[in-house]
Amino acid sequence: MLIDIPKEVAERLQAMAEEQGCSVGELLRNWVDPETAEPKYATLADMARNAQAANLGKGKPVDTSSRSREILKAEFPDYIRRNKAT
Repeated sequence: MLIDIPKEVAERLQAMAEEQGCSVGELLRNWVDPETAEPKYATLADMARNAQAANLGKGKPVDTSSRSREILKAEFPDYIRRNKAT
């Protein structure tokens, strides 16, 4: 079966497939039937390599627990007062 699609759409699909390392057919199959899609990352090491390649994690470190405590101390009392059963 042939499908007639505009040239620019076909070129974009081809570029997307190349970026993901698959064929256009595999790319479209994953969109149509996500249950048959293969996992994008096989291991945590794959995820780490991709994150490093995308320059993720180069930002400044954040102390999440400390920041969470600050938010809890600042917001929770107001929440309790607003939602206190009278």
